[in-house]
Amino acid sequence: MNLPDTYPPIKDMTGLRFGRLVAKSYVDTTHHQARWLCICDCGNKAVVSGNALRMGNTQSCGCFHKEQCKAKPSRLSHGHNRAGQRTRMYRIWTNMRSRCTNPNAKQYKDYGGRGIKVCKRWQAFENFLADMGEAPQGKQLDRTNNNGDYKPSNCRWVTPKENSATRRRKTTEK
Repeated sequence: MNLPDTYPPIKDMTGLRFGRLVAKSYVDTTHHQARWLCICDCGNKAVVSGNALRMGNTQSCGCFHKEQCKAKPSRLSHGHNRAGQRTRMYRIWTNMRSRCTNPNAKQYKDYGGRGIKVCKRWQAFENFLADMGEAPQGKQLDRTNNNGDYKPSNCRWVTPKENSATRRRKTTEK
């Protein structure tokens, strides 16, 4: 193998196996990292840094990850994702919980800071989904009583216009 003369010298990894990858030839050096053309067991080619190979950070062309996703389509415990992305319904639930429990959340002062909580049942996404159903297109989660907690008896789906009509008026501090 004809490797460039560098300091430190590039380690010849030709023919070595790293997971599903076999290093076939040196390609180039970028950012002080030698890169190798590798052939994956599935037949695909990948150019990978020698460091990533030796450290075990890259062990396939990406086929292993794809196989894992097919074998277990939902890596989220609640199973509510589409093509690896969290659904709108799941984002509504996480945002609701965040604004009530996370002091670093932008809207916390208007929710959790005012004592508004998420009921115990809705701490599990599956229960929230079962109680509220899928969010209708163009609708938002709303609390009937703006001073009440997030719970089945106090929540509904409304249009953005309906939601803004029931918003609490902000008080101006002097």
